Amino acid sequence: MITVTINGRALEAQPGMTIMEVADKNGIYIPRLCYHKALSPIGACRICVVEVKPGPPRPVPACTTPVTDKMEVTTESERLTHYRRELLQLLLINHPLDCPICDKGGECELQNLTRALKIKEQPYKAARLTPRYDAQSPLIERYPDRCVNCERCVRVCRDRVGAAALYFDNRGYRTAVTAGGPVMDCEFCGSCIGVCPVGAIIDKTFKYSARAWQLEKDTAVCPYCGGGCHLVLNLKNGRLKRVTTSFQEPVNGGIICSRGRFGLNIVQEETRLKEPLIRKDGRLTPVSWDEALHFAAERLRGLLAQFGPKAVAGVGSARTTNESNYVFQKFCRAVLGTPHVDATTSLDHQRMIKALVDVLGRPKVTYGNEKESLPRVIRGVSGFQLALGTYDDLLKADTVLVLGSDVKKEMPPLVWRVNEAQKDKRLRDVLIISSRRTRFRSAAQWNAYCRPGSPGFVVLGLLKALFETGGQQLRDLGDFRREGLLRKRLDGTDWALVEETTGLDRKDMVYAAEKLLAAERPSLIIGYDLAGLADGYGAMCYVADLLLVLGKKLRLHLTAEKANTQGCSDMGVSPFWLPGYIPFDDAEAVEKLWGRPFPKEPGFSLDRMLQAAADGGPQAHKALLLLGTDLLGTHYPRPVVEKALQNVDFLLCQDVFLNETAARAHVVFPAKTAVESQGTLTSGELRVQKQKARCFLDGPWDDWKIVQELARRLGVDMGYASAEDIFKEICTLFPHYDQYPFTEIPHEGFWWNRMYRAKYGSAGWRRVLDPTLGAVIPWLELPAQPSEAFPLLLFVSRSLFQSGTYGRYGIGARTLEPHGGVWMSPEDAEKLGVKEAETVVLSTAHGTLEAQVGIDRRVPQGVVQASTHFGNLPLGRVTDGSVLVPVRVEKAAS
Repeated sequence: MITVTINGRALEAQPGMTIMEVADKNGIYIPRLCYHKALSPIGACRICVVEVKPGPPRPVPACTTPVTDKMEVTTESERLTHYRRELLQLLLINHPLDCPICDKGGECELQNLTRALKIKEQPYKAARLTPRYDAQSPLIERYPDRCVNCERCVRVCRDRVGAAALYFDNRGYRTAVTAGGPVMDCEFCGSCIGVCPVGAIIDKTFKYSARAWQLEKDTAVCPYCGGGCHLVLNLKNGRLKRVTTSFQEPVNGGIICSRGRFGLNIVQEETRLKEPLIRKDGRLTPVSWDEALHFAAERLRGLLAQFGPKAVAGVGSARTTNESNYVFQKFCRAVLGTPHVDATTSLDHQRMIKALVDVLGRPKVTYGNEKESLPRVIRGVSGFQLALGTYDDLLKADTVLVLGSDVKKEMPPLVWRVNEAQKDKRLRDVLIISSRRTRFRSAAQWNAYCRPGSPGFVVLGLLKALFETGGQQLRDLGDFRREGLLRKRLDGTDWALVEETTGLDRKDMVYAAEKLLAAERPSLIIGYDLAGLADGYGAMCYVADLLLVLGKKLRLHLTAEKANTQGCSDMGVSPFWLPGYIPFDDAEAVEKLWGRPFPKEPGFSLDRMLQAAADGGPQAHKALLLLGTDLLGTHYPRPVVEKALQNVDFLLCQDVFLNETAARAHVVFPAKTAVESQGTLTSGELRVQKQKARCFLDGPWDDWKIVQELARRLGVDMGYASAEDIFKEICTLFPHYDQYPFTEIPHEGFWWNRMYRAKYGSAGWRRVLDPTLGAVIPWLELPAQPSEAFPLLLFVSRSLFQSGTYGRYGIGARTLEPHGGVWMSPEDAEKLGVKEAETVVLSTAHGTLEAQVGIDRRVPQGVVQASTHFGNLPLGRVTDGSVLVPVRVEKAAS
């Protein structure tokens, strides 16, 4: 530590800190304009100049000047005030006097400085610059004449978001921030709006709707992807006016994406469901809650009596809270008596979790004492969760490998952490092995292109390379109890097959493997290009083996498409395990807690549920209960889904909007969004966060309350008075969640895989492999290949803006990407004689579909790329549920 004196106060500081950092830490305000604590300082505006001793005779910028021992700093003096006034007056030469109409009024840093420095006159004049206003860009407006050239927007876009959509043009007096054209071509995350100190960049959706001092602010966890970002809701008279964020937030550090910033209008959309609906005479008709609940309970009672419990199946939701999912699966199992519980996460993300559970083990805690009294002493913790990394792990990583993921579209916060680690010089190597040329590729030190559908074989190649080159270094890291079986499989897979299947040379896979082996803190990011494959489970088993081989240091990060994708699995919304990943063999404790018997056997997965209902055989389901799920909005085979929905005698939906699936239901209950529901959400980094729950609409209920009321009318009182009661029960079954009482969960939440935050007697554990686990060494299917009949490959991807039913109603997604389309390489388009925006017909072995085509050089030759979740692009008509299928593309008849 060193001693620094600021304005006569002796303060302690760490070597390397700047004067600004020391002052801020100790509550001493130094005026600033270009400085922002979330960005690297550049010292451009010079408003923050201070006097130092010993030091130069001229004032120095506090934001870039490091402190030294015994330094004396003066932040306020007549000379400094004179300098600051002069600098500010120069900035005001071209600045318009439009504060009364500027949306930044009341929170403008330039306005505040002008008042603080008592500037009332302008002695300087210069040639007026002609500003180029941007009122054409969607969602964002730019006013260059208000710009003070602080470079904040440029730096946040380049260094934190990784888009580099803004930059400086010209030099000297004519320097201006530009987007390279009259309209912005960017990700529209709005981070530039958040850091702009003036009104040069504004939120078009907020324009003229309120003043800063009129707004009440509240926080919420973002309901879109599994990033767990914190949003700041700006409300006027109870109505949401805009969404911002705080750079104090430990989770997302002040950065949010377009979905979070411009998509939360869904909470007060007029088209939201406000009252229950019952199908009468073929039409959905509004009814009272009492009538709808009575109707649903009687229909379920009749079907259970006639066909038995297994005739009912439930589908949970990655959109709603842990508490609602927990109550839903308990209702299905213990009240209805059916083992058939699943969610759409089983089509991708849950495949990854199941593979990790089967190879690395379920989460287990071993206590040193079995007494009920606290503190309980933790002696050991094991399970797959110990291999999963957090954002902090990414920030500390020195090597990151991205495999099978368009990570920026699937879960943007992972990219932001990688960008931050690169900027801070901690991260040396970003390696990307992808079947797509993604936006993130420009951030990598090494890129490799693998053939679509081959990420599993890439992992096999990495394992083969590690065993061949790792030697003793590898032996010191991993767990090799299954080495014999794994080596047998690897030896049975020739390098020639791996190279032919992946399109990668052996030396490329050796290079990537050696980078992982040499790294001190490597991280691996896996996403839906692997998980969404037909053999995504098998491919993920080998990822788990890779974690074992590099066990003591490799951290795994899984992308999660929806806010509670991970929580859905944690709560037991799965046919493979009970809450807390408890196996059916150990169900006695669950039965004792619930006080009711339930089927102790695995149920049907979602695809088996739908296929059984569509086939109409003896195992066909007669009733489907859907919790916040639009089955027709997925890329699961649409003919199967349509037939299943047509065949069931009773379809119950709980949802926010009347989506395409809900429109076919027999009863529809209006539910609250995750923002409005009190409860917890579990992000992709296993962070459990509490939602504060602010209601924007009268009418909808919490999902768990609807389920509980149905149970009561079926003769079972679940007895929950609040989400807190449910959370207590979850913690009883899942000790990893039992780290804080519900009311004491910190603002930033807690990681359930890191029990050192728990209030227990000991924090020590061993990262061990469950010795009772058997080896899981599956054969991988060869990826789908084009043929003469279907010469191209349709590759299903995610959208940066669209995110399912919520997104279709979000103003951002409706503005930026209202309709889905397919994308082709210029070479393939030229061969087919197809031009931009023309309509083409996609034909596969499963059906046909018309779509508008776009030309994109980032799409590989031989591939047609399409994003899921668009209402006008029902990809389920042409896929088999996998993200990869052979396709023929023809020009549509005019």
